[in-house]
Amino acid sequence: MKTIIKIMLMLAVLVYLVVAVTLFYRPVEDIICRSMEIEVLDTTTADFVDENYVRDVLVAEKIAPEGQKLSRVNLLEIEQSLRNDPYLMSANCYYTDKGVLCIDVMPRKPILLVMANNGKPYYLDEQGATMPANRFSLPLCVATGNITKEYAATGLLPLARILYADDFWSKQVEQIHVEDANHVLLYPRVGDHTIILGNTDKASEKLERMLLFYRKGLPQVGWNRYESINLAYEGQIVCKKRKDKK
Repeated sequence: MKTIIKIMLMLAVLVYLVVAVTLFYRPVEDIICRSMEIEVLDTTTADFVDENYVRDVLVAEKIAPEGQKLSRVNLLEIEQSLRNDPYLMSANCYYTDKGVLCIDVMPRKPILLVMANNGKPYYLDEQGATMPANRFSLPLCVATGNITKEYAATGLLPLARILYADDFWSKQVEQIHVEDANHVLLYPRVGDHTIILGNTDKASEKLERMLLFYRKGLPQVGWNRYESINLAYEGQIVCKKRKDKK
């Protein structure tokens, strides 16, 4: 008797599963993409690239998936279009069984605005990639002067990384000016002087010297006593007084 009851229960469960699958299962090709959930993975760039920006890219490329059947949504095409965008570094797409397309994007992180003597302004990211500067206005250090894109990616990038990553220097240096590869100038926000860096080799050591001078030297004589502070000579700081200062 117990065996018969077990068999009947098993048959009942099997029938229920068959009915449930028949009534509720919908093949992927019949599911409609009802919405998108976009996540910007690096929140420090939320003001630079946000959900609306990603949506605008897909609309401009005419591949926005909402309202389409998932069988007609090309995830690889969406990912590739987003990766081709100059402001995005990576993109990953997948959809849920409820018809929601999830998009995770990693934006590039601009660390320097380059305004060379010849050429349009552009942003340089921490990897050395360039981005047009006509869409966004970001509060970054500005590099001016004789700057080729090759020099920006080799000579300026290491210096820009140091300035951007340091709490003090990111606030203190507002402009880098390049006369040539061996004559790079820094213009600070505080203090009426010019920092002569020379070339960008050993920039970290030079800035350490300058920081020590800021802490122990300038407070004694005044921040506006010197016209220029030269860090180009190894292990030295050479200061030029203002003509009106004794």
